[in-house]
Amino acid sequence: MKKEIFKQLITNNQEKEFDYVFERDIDFPLVSNKIIAFIGVRRSGKTHLMYHAIKRLRKTMRIENIVYLNFEDDRIFPLNLQDLSLFLEAYYELFPNNKSEKVIFFFDEIQVVENWEKFVRRLYDTENCQIFISGSSSKLLSSEIATSLRGRTLTFEVFPLSFKEYLQFNNVKVNIYSSRSKSQIIYYFEKYLGYAFKVGQ
Repeated sequence: MKKEIFKQLITNNQEKEFDYVFERDIDFPLVSNKIIAFIGVRRSGKTHLMYHAIKRLRKTMRIENIVYLNFEDDRIFPLNLQDLSLFLEAYYELFPNNKSEKVIFFFDEIQVVENWEKFVRRLYDTENCQIFISGSSSKLLSSEIATSLRGRTLTFEVFPLSFKEYLQFNNVKVNIYSSRSKSQIIYYFEKYLGYAFKVGQ
């Protein structure tokens, strides 16, 4: 039963459009021989970074070779280590020919699965793949990732939107000589403070 849910989630996520996704001021490699890890507080934009990476990868790869899974999806709760093997089986049953091709896996909020690092290490060591993972910094520290994955990772700490990014996301052009621009900046600064307060809760 859970394998069928995995298949549904894999398919649904591959059908998603990411036109609304904007680039963050965070520079990370799309191609690496390391596991890319994003850690940060909740609502800091880790999932958004993954979506942006997927959006970029789709320009050069088939959608079927890019797999995203959010481990906090209630449809797959509760999850244990054995379920992760079921997930892998579900994917290759959907796309058996991809066994011989490179696959990019995105595992969002992976820390909810106890001993997740054992699965990720096995996947990294045995499959033709690249892996992106994310985790909330309250439960997953960069030092713990480095220890768990034994030097296989590049870790990026993700912070909530800066005010500069917030202005960019709202298409506000900064011009200190423009009264209109100044008014917009003041308006969006007040909104930004409200956004920052929500993120910090």
